Amino acid sequence: MSWDDRDAALHAVSAAVLAVTRHLSVHEVFQVIVRAAARLLDARYAALGIPDDQGSFAEFVVEGVTDEEWTAIGPLPRQHGLLGAMLREGKPERLSDVRTDPRFEYWPRAHPVLKDFLGVPITDGDDVLGIIFLANKQRPGGFTERDEELLTLFAAHAAIALTNARLYERSRELSVVEERNRLARELHDAVAQKLFS
Repeated sequence: MSWDDRDAALHAVSAAVLAVTRHLSVHEVFQVIVRAAARLLDARYAALGIPDDQGSFAEFVVEGVTDEEWTAIGPLPRQHGLLGAMLREGKPERLSDVRTDPRFEYWPRAHPVLKDFLGVPITDGDDVLGIIFLANKQRPGGFTERDEELLTLFAAHAAIALTNARLYERSRELSVVEERNRLARELHDAVAQKLFS
């Protein structure tokens, strides 16, 4: 890896880490991570998906697709095909042509054509929280082992972002409960004071 490559990698990872530490929304943090990964690894398309419990995705952030194209594609992808396999198996996938993989099923008609593919799971220990993937390397030769290592690093930062966001949400929920309890105590005390005075 050249010094320029190392410098670009450090800047991209730094941007991802800083996005995680600023109080941005989860969606904004994931957008920073996806955009930085696409630029660093020279991919035409990038996406990050966090599954929901209904077989779709609670979060699905894309890079390289315009809002108009996204609208034409239609609803969020489902957890089937290669994406579903990655969520279940929790291992990286690097393919020279995603369309030739036996797990490939189909795309909606308006979906861009993806060829070379690199995807890694976003994990917390043994738990697969989601996936991040890139497609259509803009330089010839497809994705490399080094690309896989860098995308794995981005996936680790996505895991931190997701874990921190969940902790932040829990903290906010607890704050709301505590505030409600405080108001209930004050109301109770005020009513009791009126009754017994």
